[in-house]
Amino acid sequence: MNKKNTFKNDLIHDRIKYLRENTDFVSAVFDSLIGYAIIASDFDGNIIAYNEGAHQIYGYAPDEVIGKKNIESFFPAEFIAKGRFQMVVSELLEKGRVACEAEKIRKDGSMFPARVLFTLTTDKNGRNVGFVEIVEDLTERKLAEELTQQARENAARVERLETELRSLAGLSSPPPTGVTARMYGVVSLQDGFPDTFRKLTENYAELMELALEQQAYRVKHDISGRLSTMAETLGFHRAGPRDVVDIHTTALKKKSRAAPTIEKKKAYSGEGWIMVLELMGYLASFYRNRAQGAGQKTEKT
Repeated sequence: MNKKNTFKNDLIHDRIKYLRENTDFVSAVFDSLIGYAIIASDFDGNIIAYNEGAHQIYGYAPDEVIGKKNIESFFPAEFIAKGRFQMVVSELLEKGRVACEAEKIRKDGSMFPARVLFTLTTDKNGRNVGFVEIVEDLTERKLAEELTQQARENAARVERLETELRSLAGLSSPPPTGVTARMYGVVSLQDGFPDTFRKLTENYAELMELALEQQAYRVKHDISGRLSTMAETLGFHRAGPRDVVDIHTTALKKKSRAAPTIEKKKAYSGEGWIMVLELMGYLASFYRNRAQGAGQKTEKT
């Protein structure tokens, strides 16, 4: 270790000791808030305190960062290069407190959205000696917001497809009375044809697994082709929107119960919604083609 690094380390250790002896930031900030990353820094950016919440969120152990890392290393290079961090520090010195949302960087290099609060640290004489950064990881919240928005959009699309399916099913060739009752929801596919429903549900659950594998390993499975075949089977049994949703819900519950993590459950949910929309689209096409065929037959006669 050269003299320059030795001097810097001694300086940082002196500042840590000074702050611990002359300020109350440790007791005020570190006693609770385990779910938040809390980092104390001097004005040179040297990290002098780091709580368990920071360990959990960033992935670094305290001895990896205290006195060894600069607080800027937790921000994207672009954030620093554009002078945004310096702007935060300037505003902090002026106001004493600054809040913002920004991307942060974990130990493994991955980025995550965060809400960040900076507050000045003063010594017992009222002099500004550094600042504390409190970080809330917004990953789960942002994901929940995205899933909620996606669910709203998907629900609207499902509703439109349901309307189209009912209309198209009514236009296609007249079925026997018993099947007519099924088509209008009096008897579901699950109740009327339990073996067919079970096979379709198992097929759908398998496709959900293949969809995840396709995403994770960049392999190609003919999911669309198999969904199209499923739609033909559903069409021949005069299935409606309710039956498609029943298949989706049953398969999703089965896969979710067996999922080892919350992340995988969410992945099944996301892929499942894409699949149910695609399946309804194919079923709508089946009924549309059938209705057009029936119409052409009527014209000929």
